[in-house]
Amino acid sequence: QNGIAGLTNQWLAKIATTVMQAFPGAFPNAEVVGNPVRTDVLALPLPQVRLAGRDGPIRVLVVGGSQGARVLNQTMPQVAARLGDTVTIWHQSGKGAQLTVEQAYAGAGQPQHKVTEFIDDMAAAYAWADVVVCRSGALTVSEIAAAGLPAIFVPFQHKDRQQYWNALPLENAGAAKIFEQPQFTVEAVADTLAGWSREALLTMAERARAVSIPDATERVASEVSRVART
Repeated sequence: QNGIAGLTNQWLAKIATTVMQAFPGAFPNAEVVGNPVRTDVLALPLPQVRLAGRDGPIRVLVVGGSQGARVLNQTMPQVAARLGDTVTIWHQSGKGAQLTVEQAYAGAGQPQHKVTEFIDDMAAAYAWADVVVCRSGALTVSEIAAAGLPAIFVPFQHKDRQQYWNALPLENAGAAKIFEQPQFTVEAVADTLAGWSREALLTMAERARAVSIPDATERVASEVSRVART
């Protein structure tokens, strides 16, 4: 699932009949099949269709996950203050953090941005967004690639750097920017977002979609069926 194999998967790989991986590098000789992604995300229009004709402020979707991400909740209101009316933000704060984050935006003079505790329809949120700011869990990265969205990834700090390796293929493809948590500063993020024109974001979106594996579910199912028959 992740771009680097954990101890359990390393052990299981030794006894498995076949090994598949979502991202290259977890297992040297395993087939890269991607992560299965929800059908509503796969059904989104391609970037060149979805983003055609958009204008106005850049739409920034901030996703902290169900538990939220404190670094996103603390940093993005200040980023909004720097960027002013050049961006509009939808910020998913995580459980119990909505009021605090709303107050942070208001305190930064940016009360107009939307803050929600959770997002029930992620496909609709991806369809709305021009760029995503989020952690880089394996399924999140796979969804963002399948949706065809540029991203700023802030990997969770783990000794194996699992989330960094998940995001790296998209950064290498020119579809994303990775900020390790100590580098995720107001100045760095604001400068990055300010430097991306709509044309640049469309190019990044197309690159993200190009490296996705939209038929991951079929690939996994096919391999499982093949092994079951042998």
